Amino acid sequence: MKLLKLLCFLFVLGFTYGNFCTDDTGYWIGSVAAGVSDFSYGGSRLNTKYYCFEGCLNTGTALQNYKVELSGKNGTKTERARTLTEIIAHVSKSNDNWDPNADSCVDPVLRQDVKSALQKTTQNNCKNVVNTLVLNLNRPGWAITCIQHNEFALDDYVADFNFCSYDAQSGNSVYTIRLAKLDMS
Repeated sequence: MKLLKLLCFLFVLGFTYGNFCTDDTGYWIGSVAAGVSDFSYGGSRLNTKYYCFEGCLNTGTALQNYKVELSGKNGTKTERARTLTEIIAHVSKSNDNWDPNADSCVDPVLRQDVKSALQKTTQNNCKNVVNTLVLNLNRPGWAITCIQHNEFALDDYVADFNFCSYDAQSGNSVYTIRLAKLDMS
């Protein structure tokens, strides 16, 4: 039954994701998550020309897509499929010498700013996480999303200073936070 559910989800996902807020211009980075129990978005306003987000707690899914203004010329996109167990294992490897988010959030200043802002959150929910990040980071023209899920996610990321995919654990909650400087052209 789980395999059938997964196959149905992947079919719907492929159809939806392929037609979700994208065009032939710019550099698009996307994400889809299943088992979503909380989500929020902020920063720049949603606009189908460069920033889309759709989430539904009834179906437990969230889709997001950004047109990223890359800071460098070599934007190599990395695709990944991850379960919650894999994300927790990855985040728990953090130590003083290695940050598990360094590959998907290459700007060390942004990574530290996100980490510091997350320590200031007063409630463990995505709305509070996004609001705290918006208030503390002060990055006009950036999109910020937060997803809490308990199944799996398919996403892209690019090693660029204008994009960040950051996994964080707070108590029993695991969040995937994505930030992108939007290409609004």
